[in-house]
Amino acid sequence: MRKIFLTTALCALSLAAWSQPMFENKGKSLADVCNAPEDKTVVSVEGDVNKDGIKDLVIAIPGVYDNHNFAFYLGRKDGTLECFRSYPMPLPWDDSIKLSITDAGVVRIQIDREGGFDVFLYRYEKGDFRLIGGKKDRHGSDHYDESYNYLTGKMNRTDGEGKNRKVSNADLLKLPVINFGWVPLNYDMLGYLQEDPIDGPLDADGILVMGIFRMMQATDMLFWHFCDWENPYLYPRPDEEGTWYIEDAYESPGSYNCYSALSIKKIEDGYFSIESSSTSYSREWESMINEDGSNIDELLEEYDTEEETIEEEWIFSDGNFAVG
Repeated sequence: MRKIFLTTALCALSLAAWSQPMFENKGKSLADVCNAPEDKTVVSVEGDVNKDGIKDLVIAIPGVYDNHNFAFYLGRKDGTLECFRSYPMPLPWDDSIKLSITDAGVVRIQIDREGGFDVFLYRYEKGDFRLIGGKKDRHGSDHYDESYNYLTGKMNRTDGEGKNRKVSNADLLKLPVINFGWVPLNYDMLGYLQEDPIDGPLDADGILVMGIFRMMQATDMLFWHFCDWENPYLYPRPDEEGTWYIEDAYESPGSYNCYSALSIKKIEDGYFSIESSSTSYSREWESMINEDGSNIDELLEEYDTEEETIEEEWIFSDGNFAVG
């Protein structure tokens, strides 16, 4: 069995060693701090997010998949902008993203979806950008919308329009503080924030672990058969020692087999260690076997059937993955 130990994560991690970082640490304007390629559209908004009377800056760069593409800058008294933090965030195409900052300093992120849009609201408090609410609007297709308030724990739903309009409300699961970077900007992926999963309600750590897992799925950090986020049974479960674990297998005669495992363990508040492994071997030779099986030995000698294992380790904190 051959083992390959990767020293870098996949596309979700910054490849600063091989490409220019998208964001500078300091500058006086958008042009100073943003290094987006010429063929990329930059979406940005100015506003006072930390209520100190100085304009701040939020930047998104859709279409960038091998670098950090979302950043928050805080304005300083000397007129400079300083990067609070940047993130590798899965973003759709440029004309489907809208950014705004309310008079109260809340960052509003709107992502267009098929048949509607998603809204995520983040407020700067206690030194980070906290998810405080949002909206899942599907009036373009199914004619409903759901508005979430994570501070009050309430969800309001509106079905239909005009005279057929019906409004209902429900209690949300109790959520931990979820800062920016801990969940993808896609409500279709985040049902566990509003509904009990199949195995019952998640505790605070479980919700954060699921957020990490969804981020890894959204950025294709995991082997492809782990990235089926619509499968309600495919998510990590905790063991007795507090490690969240998931494993899955893909077996395809005449093609290849792959066996994958992922573990996520809390180190301390806000810090999680992640270990991933995938073992695979080719089965292409099976499709070439004669009907009488007379050439099996020949094929086994000709084709490489040795197992190959890829192992990766990360530390997740502050909405970012770092090589473990």
